[in-house]
Amino acid sequence: MLTSEAVDLLRARIVSGFSVLFLETWEEERWESELAELALEIEKGIATWSVTTGMLPPARADDGDTASPLAMLEQIETYSRDTLFLIKDFQPYLNDPKVVRKLRDLIPNLKENNKSLLFMGPNPQIPVSLVKDAIAVELPLPGIPEIRKELTAVLDERNSRNGSTLSVTDDQEERMIKAVMGLTTREAHRALARGLLDCNEIGNETFKLLVSEKKSMVSGSDMLEFQELAEGKGDIGGLQGLKDWTERRSQAFSEKARKQGIPAPKGVLLLGVQGCGKSLSSRAIAMMLSFPLVRLDVSTLLSADSGASEKNLRDVLNLMEMIAPAVLWLDEIEKGFAGSTGDTTDSVMVRLVGRFLTWMQENTAGVFVVATANSVTALPPEMLRRGRFDELFFIDLPNYHERIEIFEIHLKKRNFNPDDYEVRTLSEQTEGFSGAEIEQIVLTAMVETFGSEAGMTQKDLDRAREETVPLSVTMEEKIFALREWCRPRCRPATPDSRVMQMLEQEQREKGVEEGKPFDETDKEETSDDDDLDLSAMDELYSDDERWVTLLQEGDVMGAVADFVQSNEDATIPELQEAFAKHMETSGDQGIALRADPNVVLWLGLGGELASAISKLIGGQKLFLHESDAHRFGPKIGEIKIPILESMPDDKAPRPMWLPAVLSDAAPEKPDQRFARVARMKLSK
Repeated sequence: MLTSEAVDLLRARIVSGFSVLFLETWEEERWESELAELALEIEKGIATWSVTTGMLPPARADDGDTASPLAMLEQIETYSRDTLFLIKDFQPYLNDPKVVRKLRDLIPNLKENNKSLLFMGPNPQIPVSLVKDAIAVELPLPGIPEIRKELTAVLDERNSRNGSTLSVTDDQEERMIKAVMGLTTREAHRALARGLLDCNEIGNETFKLLVSEKKSMVSGSDMLEFQELAEGKGDIGGLQGLKDWTERRSQAFSEKARKQGIPAPKGVLLLGVQGCGKSLSSRAIAMMLSFPLVRLDVSTLLSADSGASEKNLRDVLNLMEMIAPAVLWLDEIEKGFAGSTGDTTDSVMVRLVGRFLTWMQENTAGVFVVATANSVTALPPEMLRRGRFDELFFIDLPNYHERIEIFEIHLKKRNFNPDDYEVRTLSEQTEGFSGAEIEQIVLTAMVETFGSEAGMTQKDLDRAREETVPLSVTMEEKIFALREWCRPRCRPATPDSRVMQMLEQEQREKGVEEGKPFDETDKEETSDDDDLDLSAMDELYSDDERWVTLLQEGDVMGAVADFVQSNEDATIPELQEAFAKHMETSGDQGIALRADPNVVLWLGLGGELASAISKLIGGQKLFLHESDAHRFGPKIGEIKIPILESMPDDKAPRPMWLPAVLSDAAPEKPDQRFARVARMKLSK
């Protein structure tokens, strides 16, 4: 509930004649100000009482001491009509039968004179005898507008004190606001001041510091464990599909998305082989969202007392809603909820699963659930259906390029230069190894060479690799069964994995190394049926009809290659327009760089044409060259994303269109980022 919505609710209750309201809040000062404005708006007076000050202002100048609860209640009758009474911290006095009796006697007078008693405190409880005459209202913590005011105040203070202006982008501002949501205004102000007053540049460390302020909120719980945000997406090798999905979903938590009625994402279930980065991905997701990460061990919910386990779950979920937005992490969920399915079911566990799934379905507080699982057989079917989790991802063993990234990440973490080692050779030799096993190879080599003058060498890494037996060997049958189950049911965390594997195998068989300049001799070699002999085509077809005949015979790849060759180069829209007479060229697919999926080459392609272009580029039969956007003419209007004038040194921050043409001529200075492209399916 937003502050404005809570104020509207209070206005409706008061105007409707509710005489006694119990308001639950920790923010006494903020809500006292909101109630004062509300009283002015509905043309009512307001008086405030606390045990230290008595009633202010008093009804009459000669009123005696009103610090006593009974004396205060007696004085209420002397106030004029249409008055609100804000009474602070009255809970201890509600144990006095005289006070409760006086309140009941006072209610008819309140109704007759349009007066309302507003009892405010952090944990108000309505006495049994007042249940039918009073109502409890939980006042919300500050929302985005209130936190933004605190951020503005802190930035003004910081800029004034340091004599310089701290640059804050709109995206950074929203991430900082989300990081401290769930705190009171004072807590948020302190957290922002701690993170910004001595800050000269906003980065990941700033967000980590802000998020850590919520740690105290779960410190009193034995069932929740606050996780420090240490890893980001740069610590994950590969899994680009999962990374891209998370980045897109993070935008759904924005204020703009909320105003447009876009529902907040509920969560993601990560299925996969052990040691392939599910837990690491969970931590990285929290960093990408700038949310606190809280781990729940389901076993801590269980209790021998009847009903205690269910109460523990309710308490945990209520606490998560208090600190939202946040990421709730359930690691190895199939073990935590074991006993909820199968021949021998546990009634308590069945109830826990049912309650948790209902909460996931109805949760609107901004709690994003990340669950990981190594096996699917123990998971209840209702947990896997859409509406619980937004997506199910399968994380497989890393492919060739992902293993290169993983080796480089772990070498850099231990202050080794990856360029000093044959990382590509290691990746070639570790087919079937998980990310955890690759990390262990590096650690083992480090331990074995500790203290030696030569330090860790390539031979040491090779020796550690040879001594490691991967899980894919010892658990081959189970991994195969998991892959077969996930293939039609889950989204791959690594996009286009089968095409990727085909291209990797082709590349390795041909001996082409990444980083090596394109060689014209590669174009003459063939390794499978998809490779093209363009010189043979010259003998079979004339220039005027060659690509048309190929297309009519169903050889789309040959037709694309010949069209580009006969025209020296071609844009993708030109291919679409020329081929449209003979096949469906428009559809729901796009093409982007595999090295940076935010760099889009074209959208709205048919699947067959997109596949042919992707394979030709991956097989080094066609090459990408940057082009002037004017080459595309009116077709530019079909692209609804910003234009990327040239390739940046780093990855593009958001989806952008790079004007490029296809050519059969290799570029003089090849950019390896153009060597592979990926197809993507556009959402409807």
